[in-house]
Amino acid sequence: MKILEFKNIKWLLLITLILHLITSIYSVGFHHLDEHYQIIEFANYKLGNNLPSEMPWEFEAKLRPALQPAIAFSIIKFSQTIGVTDPFTQAIFLRILSSLLSLLSVLMLLYAFKEEIKSETLLKWFLYLSFFLWFAVYAQVRFSSEGWSGSFFFIGFALIYYFRNKGLSTFNLINIGIIFGFAFIFRYQVGLMILGLILWLLFIERMKFKKIIFLLTGIITAILIGVLIDKWFYGIWTFPAWNYFQFNILQGKASIFGVQPWYFYITEIFIKGVPPFSIFLIVLPIFWFIYKPKNSFTWILIPFLSAHFLIGHKELRFLFPLINIIPLFTVLAVQELEKNKFKKIGLYLYGKKFKWFVYLFVIVNSIYLINICFRPADYYVSLYQFIYENYNNVKTELIFSNEDPYLRAPEPANFYKSKNLVTKSVLNPDSLRYVVNNNKFDKILFMTNTFLLDNKYKTGSVKFKKVYSNLPKWVENFNYNHWLERTKIFTVYEISKVKK
Repeated sequence: MKILEFKNIKWLLLITLILHLITSIYSVGFHHLDEHYQIIEFANYKLGNNLPSEMPWEFEAKLRPALQPAIAFSIIKFSQTIGVTDPFTQAIFLRILSSLLSLLSVLMLLYAFKEEIKSETLLKWFLYLSFFLWFAVYAQVRFSSEGWSGSFFFIGFALIYYFRNKGLSTFNLINIGIIFGFAFIFRYQVGLMILGLILWLLFIERMKFKKIIFLLTGIITAILIGVLIDKWFYGIWTFPAWNYFQFNILQGKASIFGVQPWYFYITEIFIKGVPPFSIFLIVLPIFWFIYKPKNSFTWILIPFLSAHFLIGHKELRFLFPLINIIPLFTVLAVQELEKNKFKKIGLYLYGKKFKWFVYLFVIVNSIYLINICFRPADYYVSLYQFIYENYNNVKTELIFSNEDPYLRAPEPANFYKSKNLVTKSVLNPDSLRYVVNNNKFDKILFMTNTFLLDNKYKTGSVKFKKVYSNLPKWVENFNYNHWLERTKIFTVYEISKVKK
C-alpha cells in the first residue's frame, strides 16, 4: 500500500524519533533494579569503579551474561573519550541506543508483514500503535535485557518472514541465527520463542532440516561469542546460561523473590494496561491461539507465555520482550475477527457506535504518553542527578535520617555517585547538630523522606535551606488532613551552623 511509502510516513517517523529522544532524556533511571545493578553496575565494575564486594550476589554466582554490560562498557568508554564524563548523559546515550534498536525492530515488522494487513484503516492503526503506544515508548527506551532481547528476536523474526518466500540463503540463515543467538544471550527466556519458531519452521512451514542446521549454526556462533565475552568479563571460563538454569530452575531458587498466583499476569495486564482498553491485550491472544493454532505467532508465544504462567515468581517486566509485537498482533487479531462467525464483532469495531471508544483510547493514550515522556522512571535517580549536577565539584556530605538513598539493592549505586560525595546516617537532632558543628566539608546536605521538615530538627543552632524536592512548593497549599506528612517524598536541605 502507498501509505507505507517513506514519503507518507516520514513525518510519523520524525515525530516518534522526537518522542523517543525526549523520553530518553527525561525518563531518567530504570524500570527495575536489575536494569541498573546487573547491567550498568556490571559495566561500572569493568571500568574500575566498583569493588567485587560492592557487586550484586549474581556477580559472584556468575548468573548474568556479560554481553549487555560489555555494550554499556563500550558506550561509556567512548563517551569518556569524547569528553562526556557525566554518568547521566552516558545513560541517555544508552537509552537512545535502546530506542533506535526498538524502532528498527518495529519498522522491520512493519515491512515484513505489510501484505498481511488488508485494510487501510487497520494499517493506519498499525502505524499509530507502532509509533505512539504509551507503554511501548516507555519500555523501548529502557536499556534492559527484556527490551534488547525482544528487539533482537523480532528483528530476526521479521527477516525470517520477509525472506521465506524470496528464498532464505545459507548466508541469511546463519546471520539470522546470530541475531537469535544474541536475543537468547540478552535474556535466556527468549530461547522459548526461538524454540517455538524453529518448531513452526520445521513442522508447519516444512523447512528443510539442512536450513534449520544453518539457523542453529548462527545461534551457536552467537552463544560462543557470548562465552568469550563472559571470559573477558569474569576472568574465567563460565557459562552463565547454565548457571542461571541450575540456580533458578533445578534448585528452584527463583521463588525466594516471591511467588505469585497463576493469574498474576492477567490481573497485572488488565490494571496496568489501563482498563477498559487493556481487556484487548487479554482477550485477543486467547482468541488467536484458539482459532489460529498453526500461525507463527501462536508457536512463538505459547511456549514463552506458558513458562511464565507456570513459574512461581512473576513480574510484569518478564513479558516486556513481547511489547514490539503488540501493535502487529493486535491489528492482525482484529482483522481476523472480521471473518466468518466473528464478522459481527468486526463490523461493530468498525461501526459508529464504537468510535467513541476509539477516540477515548487516543485521548487516554496521549495523556499517558506525555506523562511517560517527561516523568522520571525512578525518582531516586532524579535525586542522584540533582546532587551530581549541583555538588559534584565540591566536597559534600549527605546525611539522612532514614535509609541511604545510594544503597538500593543493597549494593551502592556507584555509577551515579560523585567521587566528592560522602553519605552518613544521623539518628536524632543531637547527631545532626554534632555533624554541623564539626563540619569538614564544603557543603552539608540533609535528606528526609517527607515534604515538610520534622519539627524536632528545627533548632536555633542549625539553618535549613530547601534545595530539592520531588514535589513543587505550591503543593503545600493543598496539604489537607496533613497528607504531605504521611507521604514518602524526597526533600533535600543545605544545612549550616547559624551564625551568632
